[in-house]
Amino acid sequence: MKKVLTAICSALLIAIFAFTMAGCDKSGSIKKAFEAKEYTVTSVNAQDPTVQSILKSALTEEQVNKINEYEIILCVGKGLNALTGSGVVIKFPSSGDVKDFLTVEDSEGKKDTSAYDKAKENGSINGNCLYFGADAGKDIFKKA
Repeated sequence: MKKVLTAICSALLIAIFAFTMAGCDKSGSIKKAFEAKEYTVTSVNAQDPTVQSILKSALTEEQVNKINEYEIILCVGKGLNALTGSGVVIKFPSSGDVKDFLTVEDSEGKKDTSAYDKAKENGSINGNCLYFGADAGKDIFKKA
């Protein structure tokens, strides 16, 4: 009886873990949300000129260099949305990695989470994804 109970508990824990991990990645729903609004959604590398111009205005040089480690999704609208709604979504392995990425160390060695707090507050973080770009794209990102 003890073996059966142990097997059932193990199976339940594995199932719970699988559902928890499956729910962490928001990139699929974000891509679908942009595509539903007729955006062109492509995975690009960090050296893409559009990506570089968006990221350099929002991140430190160290963060821009580190961005190569993550998947970058470029969302470009059609027509007027190409100018007013384009943006970059950075897909991190987990939501904790987003916080680690945006947390910087000040000159005294203290962790500064103000960039993370601000991004969370203004809707630039959705699960394990971080958005940079126009406000029209941010609205789509937040609702995904």
